[in-house]
Amino acid sequence: MMKAIQAWYESATPSSRGRPQRYSDLAITTVLVIKRVFRLTLRAAQGFIDSIFALMNVPLRCPDYSCVSRRAKSVNVSFKNAHPG
Repeated sequence: MMKAIQAWYESATPSSRGRPQRYSDLAITTVLVIKRVFRLTLRAAQGFIDSIFALMNVPLRCPDYSCVSRRAKSVNVSFKNAHPG
């Protein structure tokens, strides 16, 4: 469980200018997947994940919805579309 907690936050040193990223690509991808699976808005996904962390007593915070929205452009997440049949 400690590896998962360490992987949630960005640990690499920034290679570009600007503010360093707080959350890893794994954290952003996790929020986007949960958003898609449960058909939630970004704010609802943030609250859902924060409540799961609280129930599990895990010392993590979900990335803010605005952070996820900005980072979603740079994270490669692809979903297969379900074909009715």
